[in-house]
Formats: sequence, structure tokens, C-alpha cells
Amino acid sequence: MWFLIGTLSRWALFAGLLVAVGVVAFKLVVLRRFPGFEPEGDDAAGAMPERLAARIGGLAVLLAGAGALGRLAAEVSVFRDPFEPLGAEVRLLVTATSWGRAWLAQIAAVVLSGLAFALAAARGPRAEFGWMAGTAGVVLLAYTPALAGHAAGAEHFVTPAVTAHVFHMVAGGAWLGTLAVIAGVLVLGRHRGIPISKRRIIDWISAFSPLALGSAAVIAVTGLFQAWLHVGTVSALWTEPYGRTLSLKLLVVLGVAGCGAYNWRRAPGRVADAGDPPRLPPTVAVELGAAGLLLLVTAILTGTPPPVH
Repeated sequence: MWFLIGTLSRWALFAGLLVAVGVVAFKLVVLRRFPGFEPEGDDAAGAMPERLAARIGGLAVLLAGAGALGRLAAEVSVFRDPFEPLGAEVRLLVTATSWGRAWLAQIAAVVLSGLAFALAAARGPRAEFGWMAGTAGVVLLAYTPALAGHAAGAEHFVTPAVTAHVFHMVAGGAWLGTLAVIAGVLVLGRHRGIPISKRRIIDWISAFSPLALGSAAVIAVTGLFQAWLHVGTVSALWTEPYGRTLSLKLLVVLGVAGCGAYNWRRAPGRVADAGDPPRLPPTVAVELGAAGLLLLVTAILTGTPPPVH
């Protein structure tokens, strides 16, 4: 049972982190080029894409926080001494281990980001400060999994391993997280009665595509480096549990990349030909569903000891 809880907790942490990174990328890259629409009246102002993205960011960091709490429960269940008080065991794990210190930083990042996105979703000058604080919190949150995972436990090249892990996560968020945020903003805007025009959706896709392509390249490079660092030998890809899970992840990555390539070439035309209200093509939902499966395999992988450790 605790294996399942640990896996689902890591999935929640990774999913929340990637969407939170996507919220920041949506604000800094997509909306910087194409702000969206100019609302009229207070009710419409509450549905501006920037504010909708901030609300999505708040939900994302809450999901990441739930994952962090689940991870703590799973870790305590594995290492707990039944003859010691539970409170003392939790305190020892959190304060006296590198994993615990990374976990504390994770919780701090969740709290900071959550409060900041709440400010960013509000009206007035506080919103811009909220975006700055939220960006800082997401950067910290993106750094913490590497400190509590395989990268920090590598036998060699620890600093490059941690750096590669951080870039890997951020690139994943810039690609898949941003796509999820675009889809979420369109759905929320439509439900609030202020759908975004086809022209603006196509503009957003145009701004997103180079970001996704660059992120995919970063994911490929950092992923290969981490595989070389943790697997050791090629035969481990099919003889070791970690290697087999990594091989499965690579297959899912190829599937996600195939969906992304299709959407890159076809999505603008599909949006232009769609009826009203405008929406993204169904293949985007397939890509996001495959991304969810990819995160699940990643959650299993990060809970499996590498053969070279």
C-alpha cells in the first residue's frame, strides 16, 4: 500500500510542479507576445488569461503540496522504528537528513508559490508582485526534487546530475505544463462566457511551438545524461528493474513526442477550421493524457533504486 501511496504522491508532486512551471512560462513567453483579449467591465476582468493562469498555478502548487505530504508519510512508513514515538521519528527524518531538508524546502516553495499566485490572481498592483514571488517559488520548487532523488545520490558528477535534473523538470513544465495551462485557460474562459478568439488561440500556439521544441531538445539531452549516469550499462535497460522502467519511459516519451509533432503541424489549421466556441483539437487531450502516463512512469522510476547506486 505504501508503495502505491509513494508512487501517487510523486506523481502529484511532478504533475503540480510541471503545471506550475507551465503557468510561469505561459505568463513570461506566451502572454508576453500575445496578451489575449482586452476585457470590458469588472466581470470580464476576472476572466483575463493572466488571472486564470494564476488560479491554475495556485491549484497546481496545492497538488504539489499534497504530493509532498504523501511522500513524507510514505518515507516515515518505510524508515519508522516501531519502538520510537511517531513525532520523534518525523522530526528526525525532516531535520536530520538531506531528504528532510529538501522536503522542508519543498513545503516552503509550495507555501510561497500558493500565496503568490493568489496575489497574482487578484486585481490591482499586487498582481505583478505576486507573479514575481510566484516565479521565485516555482524555481525553488523545481530545484527540490533533485535534492531528494537519485541525482543527489549519484556516485559521481553530483552537481551536473542535480543541474540536469532541474533542467529536465523545468523543460518538461515549459513543454507539457504550458500546453496544459493553455488548455485550462481556454476551458475556464469559455465557462465564464468569454471565449478567446480563434486568432488568439493560433497566436498562442505560434508562441508556444518554439518553446516546446526547445524544451524537447533539453529533455532529450538531460535525459540521456541521466540515463548514462544511473544505468551504467546498456544491458541494464532490460536486465534491471530500473532499466526496464526507464525503457518504458522512453517509449512513452516517444509517444508524447509523436503527439506533439502532430499537434505542432496540424493544431493551427484544426483550430481555424473548428466551429464556435473555438477550442483546441482533441489530439491535444491525447497528448496531455500521454503526459499524465509519462509522469506516472516517472514516479515509479524515481522510486526504483538505480543499478549503479
